Amino acid sequence: MLRLDTFQNRSGLWALALTILGLLLRLFQLGEWSFWHDEALTVLLAQKPIPELVAITAADVHPPLYYLVVKLFLLFGQSETLARLPSVIFGAGSIYLLYLLGRDLFEATVGLVGAFIMTISPLQLFYAQEARMYTQLIFLTILAGWLLFRALRTESWIDWLLFSVVITLAAYTTYFAFPVVAAMALYIILVEKRWRSTVFFLISIAVSVLLYIPWLGIFLTQSRAVIDTYWMATPSPLLLFTTVTGFFTSYTLPTWGIAVSLVATLLIVFVTLNEIRHAIREGNRVKPLLWLLLWGLVPLLGTYLVSLIRPIFQLRTVITAAPPFYLMVAWGVASARQRRLNMLLFLPTVAMMLISIFNFYFNPAFAKPAWRQAAFYVQSQVRPGDIVLHTSPGSLMPFLAYPHSVRHVLLPGDPELVQENAPSQSIGVAVGGEPQPIEQAVQGYDRAWLVVGLDQAIDYQQQQLAEIEARYRLLEENRINGIYIGTFALDETGVGVEAGR
Repeated sequence: MLRLDTFQNRSGLWALALTILGLLLRLFQLGEWSFWHDEALTVLLAQKPIPELVAITAADVHPPLYYLVVKLFLLFGQSETLARLPSVIFGAGSIYLLYLLGRDLFEATVGLVGAFIMTISPLQLFYAQEARMYTQLIFLTILAGWLLFRALRTESWIDWLLFSVVITLAAYTTYFAFPVVAAMALYIILVEKRWRSTVFFLISIAVSVLLYIPWLGIFLTQSRAVIDTYWMATPSPLLLFTTVTGFFTSYTLPTWGIAVSLVATLLIVFVTLNEIRHAIREGNRVKPLLWLLLWGLVPLLGTYLVSLIRPIFQLRTVITAAPPFYLMVAWGVASARQRRLNMLLFLPTVAMMLISIFNFYFNPAFAKPAWRQAAFYVQSQVRPGDIVLHTSPGSLMPFLAYPHSVRHVLLPGDPELVQENAPSQSIGVAVGGEPQPIEQAVQGYDRAWLVVGLDQAIDYQQQQLAEIEARYRLLEENRINGIYIGTFALDETGVGVEAGR
């Protein structure tokens, strides 16, 4: 078995190898799955002219930077692969950055183990294959953390300026960057306790605020809207533990695997935290370990506490806490007193990660909905005088993101949709997703196609289907991987004619 000191001697090459492996894993089957709702919103926004894109994102819950990056890639073509490629690049780049951070905080072996965890983390693979901003956020926050410690070491104004620019870019990516900045501030004030470092840090934050002024008013408005309208339920304390487990194994495990993963991951995490407690008590690597604790716990616990008042806690809203947990476990495996025992304890989690990766790529039970196939089927069958109706924005947005020649309309009444003034609804309206009553929508059309995806509010969608079948004459129906597609003649009969069943 390769010893850890072998990795230490050629750490740069091993880190590069892990980065290449991570890149290949993230590229594998990149265009295999259809866009889902949020990805479709990304593509629809990125297709807008820049002034309109920025104006629409001002009504969203995310700033515009990531959408502008995707827009640049879509100049080379419109496809799932190109739309997701920025996420792949940021995800692979995060692997090498985490190695650099672990090396500089501790030693190369810690950086390598942390990079290995980042490489095979199903959560990181999942978001690296989504046209969303989360891997860009992770890349920028890791880079900011590395630059912060570099600036503390060198006291160079260039490093502090680079730090300011990077945290500003992170804030223009998504507001979930702010808890990391809060963790940095706590570290500087409570741990570093150096007047010169505090002054440089405050100047850097001031520079970032100046760079953020064009968006600051919009941020305040959006924050109030999110607080007033976010749809999540109040989280239970158990969610904290399942979230930490999710950093390592994500969504694609069977029931037994979830149980094993929960026990195995929490065991190695708690053992590592106990090792950190001993190390801090003995004065060993105190500052780096305290930084990782603050970086991991401030986003996690801070978001949880806010969610007790206004629930916003989801795995993706605290995803910036994942890298410090990777490095803490890496430190426990590579450098702690009981590192060999810790390595053995970590093996079940690694096994669950590998099973999760296999399911992510190959198990149809965890496949994403086949919106692309459904959209292409409808597009190949429609004719002039047709309209396509959707019972959920989960089907409407992907259909709009793919080529279409007829009008698509969302039917109103979904009880799981947030209030009309919510940012997430406003952006859907801006890209063509404004709900419209069926009586108004079908005027002037001969046939209606009904798409029912059962992705949310299942009872409501089934009720909509039953009402339309009772009201209009069914001509034909099909199912594509569970997605219902029905064709109806728009001469109201009051009875559901069974033709075409």
